[in-house]
Amino acid sequence: MLAIIAVMTVKDGSGPEFEAVAADLVAQVRANEEGTQFYQLTRSKSDPNVYKFMELYRDGDAAKAHAGTEYFKAAFAKMGPLLAAEPQIEYLDAI
Repeated sequence: MLAIIAVMTVKDGSGPEFEAVAADLVAQVRANEEGTQFYQLTRSKSDPNVYKFMELYRDGDAAKAHAGTEYFKAAFAKMGPLLAAEPQIEYLDAI
């Protein structure tokens, strides 16, 4: 299995809009991606502008399929203007 942590830092005041876009994305992922074992948005308790997507995929092909969906591309197009920095992506081996 492949795990991914995607850290997203939003601009001040953009949290509610970011969360709305992310909620729709999470719903789409859960409804349509058999290879996605876990997909959850979290918000930092120490910095409310920092969010982390916690993702777990069956394999690398499932992660590629996720990134290639139209709803993923549309969500990230909406999220882009809300971000204060480039997303930080970490790839992990699930143990």
